[in-house]
Amino acid sequence: MRTESLIVACVAAGIAWAASGCDPNSTPGSMSTTTPAAQTSRAPGQPGQPAQPGQPTQPGQATQPGGSTSEAGAAPVTGGPVADPTTAADTATPKCVTAQLNLDKGIGGPVGGDWFLKFINNSSRTCVLQGFPGVSQTNGPSGDPVGEPAERDQSPQAPSAAPVTLAPGGAARFEFISYPKQINDCAALRTSTLRVYPPDNTESLWLPWDNLICPSPQRMLVVRAITPM
Repeated sequence: MRTESLIVACVAAGIAWAASGCDPNSTPGSMSTTTPAAQTSRAPGQPGQPAQPGQPTQPGQATQPGGSTSEAGAAPVTGGPVADPTTAADTATPKCVTAQLNLDKGIGGPVGGDWFLKFINNSSRTCVLQGFPGVSQTNGPSGDPVGEPAERDQSPQAPSAAPVTLAPGGAARFEFISYPKQINDCAALRTSTLRVYPPDNTESLWLPWDNLICPSPQRMLVVRAITPM
């Protein structure tokens, strides 16, 4: 009976020892330093959450002040407006270039010396003409002016130099005036070509133009601004 009592006492002592958290290998009187599971220290990058043993910060994230995170290498958020990458570029219609245009004699004739010549857009692109053509009588498409080039009529009764949009196949006109009565008062020169520069261009167009003109410095040619048809 004494032996059985000792066995029961030893088992009870072992259970009590295990329940107290003591290490049977530790020295008597030592205490555990294990951190309780309810510890409230926070892992970096996870505000408001309890730490989980052995869980590192997520790869590729950097801690910012206040515990927030951002992707490594990403630009910081500044709170300012962000440019819209879909904003359209400038879509203004370009000016017509000489290569896009044909020159047509239009209507008029030597009687009264008044012609309405036409520029026609022979390209597949819309363009804009504005202002005064440069006009002179020459001998040949690349010849120098004979006599004085046409003078611009900017009087109040003349058309203003407003932009004229030419769709593909569209046309605009301008008035060209000569004063043949002056021929009797000069040693007139005969020419074979009318050479015309569209506004803002350095390349010219031309028409056959068998006509007389007074030599410089007399002026007998006038041109008016381009207008819609």
